[in-house]
Amino acid sequence: MSFGDAQAWFIGGTILMMLAGGGHALLAVFDTARPTFFTPIGDSARPEMEGAGMRFRSLFPGDDAAPSIWRFWLGFNLSHGLGVFAFGLLCLLIAGHDFGLVERIGGLRALTIAIPAAYLAISLVFWFYAISLVAVGATVCFIVSAVLAG
Repeated sequence: MSFGDAQAWFIGGTILMMLAGGGHALLAVFDTARPTFFTPIGDSARPEMEGAGMRFRSLFPGDDAAPSIWRFWLGFNLSHGLGVFAFGLLCLLIAGHDFGLVERIGGLRALTIAIPAAYLAISLVFWFYAISLVAVGATVCFIVSAVLAG
């Protein structure tokens, strides 16, 4: 295998992260106008979320803004998706510009394996299997890339 193969596997991992994160963020944006994807299945749960605040917010007195749990939930999903997308995009930009940087930037390979592996662990406990498949795919891509790059 060649250096190009390692780069292709690495880019594959970044694309999986970008698709998952970008898709997640887009669904959260859609939900701000028409709750569909991240809204609870039970009809009574979202109105309860819209009418309730969060205790954590009370740690910051003096700010009159009191977003509901529903707004916190949408904001979390939006920022979560953007963070995953940004991680993938940053790694893609590095790999596309000069794949040698992946070797020279200390800890980058380990980070690109650890981040999707952490999402895998979280998904196995808290989420559903489709997310686990994406996390496994990205983790495998980054591991194969690291092995091929030596």
